Amino acid sequence: MRLVDSHCHLFDMKKGYLLPEDIFPVVVGFSDGSNRKAAALAKEAGYPFVLGIAPQTAIKEGTKKLDEWIAFIKNAKPNAIGEVGLDYKWAETKEHIVAERMVFSAMISLAKEMRLPLVIHSRNNPNENDLPKDAVADILSMVSGQRFLMHFYSGTKEQAGRIVKAGGHISVAHMRSKEKREVINTVPLDRLLIESDAPYVGRTPESIREAASYIAEVKGISVEEVAEATTRNAMAFFDFRL
Repeated sequence: MRLVDSHCHLFDMKKGYLLPEDIFPVVVGFSDGSNRKAAALAKEAGYPFVLGIAPQTAIKEGTKKLDEWIAFIKNAKPNAIGEVGLDYKWAETKEHIVAERMVFSAMISLAKEMRLPLVIHSRNNPNENDLPKDAVADILSMVSGQRFLMHFYSGTKEQAGRIVKAGGHISVAHMRSKEKREVINTVPLDRLLIESDAPYVGRTPESIREAASYIAEVKGISVEEVAEATTRNAMAFFDFRL
C-alpha cells in the first residue's frame, strides 16, 4: 500500500531522517528560500514539488522581491504553484491584507501562465476587528476556473461544499475533531488528499497513515480504499506517476 503525502516540507526535516518506502512525498515551498531548498531536494530525489509565496511570507517579507521570486519559480518548473493563498488569522493590519492579496493575485496569474494547479493556504479571521473574515470566500472569487487544492483544510463543512462545487480538492491532516469529521463526510472521496505538513503539523510524513485511517473510519471504508483513492487523486492533481 503506497501513500502520497501531498504536502510536506521535507527539506526542513531533522538531519538523518529517512523516509519510509511506503510513503511518497510532494515537496512544498512557501518562500523564496524554501522554494530553492524544495526544488533542489525534489529534483535530486525525483519527487514532485510545489513552489510559491505564501501569505505568511507576504506579511513577513513584503513584495519588493516578488518579480525575482517569480522568475525562480518559472525557471524551476514545479508541478503546481503553492503554497499560496490568504491568511486572515495572522493579518494584523490592512497593509498585511493588501500584501497578501497582491502576492496571491500574482501567484494565480503565474499558475495560469504555466498552466499549473494551485495549492492554497487558507485561514479565516476569528478575531474581533474590522479586517476581512472569510478567506475561503475571497479565495473562491479569485480562482474561478482554475484547478486548486485547499491544503491542511481547517474551514467549515459549508465552505468545503462550496470548494467542491467550485471544482476544488481538499487535503486533510491527521488531527481529529467534530468539524473535521463533518468535512470528511461532506467531501467525496475523489476530491480528498492526505498530508502531513511535516515537520510543522505532523512531525514526520508518517502522520498521513493516521489521516488515511481517519478518513476510512468516517466514511466506513477500508484504509486500502482510502490509500488507493488519495494516491490516484494526488497523481492526477500533481501530474506524476508512481
